[in-house]
Amino acid sequence: MLKYFGTDGVRGVANKNLTATMAYRIGRCLGQYPNGKKNRILVCRDTRVSGDMLRMSVTSGILASGGDVYDEGISTTPSISYLVKKEGFDFGVMISASHNPYGDNGIKIFNSIGEKLDDQIEEVIEEYMDRPEDDLPLPDDGLIGRYHEGDSLKREYIDWLAKKSRGLNLENVKVLVDCANGSASYVAPSLYSKIGLDATFINASPNGVNINKDCGSTHLESLKDEFAKGGYDLAFAFDGDSDRFMALSPDGRLIDGDALIFLSALSMRKSKTLKDEKVVITVMSNFGLRKVLDSNNIGYNIVGVGDKYVQAELKEHSLSLGGEQSGHVIFLDELNTGDGLLSSLKLLGIYCEEKDVFAKLKEFVVYPQVLKNVHFSSSEKLEKAASSPEVKKIIDSEDGRLGKNGRILVRKSGTEPLLRIMVEAPSDQLCESVASSIESYVLKEAH
Repeated sequence: MLKYFGTDGVRGVANKNLTATMAYRIGRCLGQYPNGKKNRILVCRDTRVSGDMLRMSVTSGILASGGDVYDEGISTTPSISYLVKKEGFDFGVMISASHNPYGDNGIKIFNSIGEKLDDQIEEVIEEYMDRPEDDLPLPDDGLIGRYHEGDSLKREYIDWLAKKSRGLNLENVKVLVDCANGSASYVAPSLYSKIGLDATFINASPNGVNINKDCGSTHLESLKDEFAKGGYDLAFAFDGDSDRFMALSPDGRLIDGDALIFLSALSMRKSKTLKDEKVVITVMSNFGLRKVLDSNNIGYNIVGVGDKYVQAELKEHSLSLGGEQSGHVIFLDELNTGDGLLSSLKLLGIYCEEKDVFAKLKEFVVYPQVLKNVHFSSSEKLEKAASSPEVKKIIDSEDGRLGKNGRILVRKSGTEPLLRIMVEAPSDQLCESVASSIESYVLKEAH
């Protein structure tokens, strides 16, 4: 089992459990992997105050191992995925903790085709990180790595995105944009200006500590308040590294990842680009999405939570569209990962050019949801409850109450001793009743 790497790279509180030394070691290993290879590595970061410390540490490690670094500066995680493949880099490194508070940070690593690393490579890096001695070769003389400014690479990424809107009639379209005081603050204004979109920006003044603070795709209150004042057709919100995307429709309805998948699936089916007429969703996608996909004869595969699993399923089954309710939506024929800016252009295209598709948003009825967490004193007790025949019996009984009009998801947390109980049903009252019934029984097992 991996010690440092999770589903989205290495993440932790900066200078506590994610240190400059750890970042240096990761860079040292990547710079020469495998077997002393001289790698070309793309690096960038979001706007966190700890970003420079970790970026410089990773960079120093790469250079010390003989690798060359190309520094994109402050940009988005998806830009790494695009540029690594387009420009033939060996690896890409993003310094970001995505939607987390500013005190957290992370190191996300992409391989040469813009995908997240295989577990095998992560195991090699972790083994080296834990070795007492730094026993990797240290090249000297002209073999030490070189550092290159890479701001032109960010412009290349913006140009690629801009081409996705070619032919769109954006005249008289006004959009409100929440940049989460993160990466989008350095990319979205240039992109939208380039395509001629009339955009007003909020939360686009990062100072190192205000990233995601009461703003962005995970805190939509300020966006909704400003949008309610009128004058806008749509509203967009990104997270700290701009791989998540949320939107508001003209009537203020939330367009989350589920809704964007539905609209995009309809649009892509019309253009015959929805492979196998099927999408990939996760276990946390709203039950209403399944219902509206069924009613429109669009198939779906269901995977566990995490865009890593969505991408793997898309690739394995040669599908073209999938994502998460949280706003990670992957258009696999165009990019190996979710890209909030790309998603915004897709939604703009549907809104401007496919009014018939956009109008079908009203068919998507979002089911009420209740989520309860039961804390356990130990992982052992959690495992016992999760596998208990009695717990399964009460879940099956409550599932019978819902029938085909709702669903229950009970799963263990991957990071702490919690059992998560999620219920979706046609009414808030039924959700609460079913969830409370399961919760009260599980609480007996927790003590």
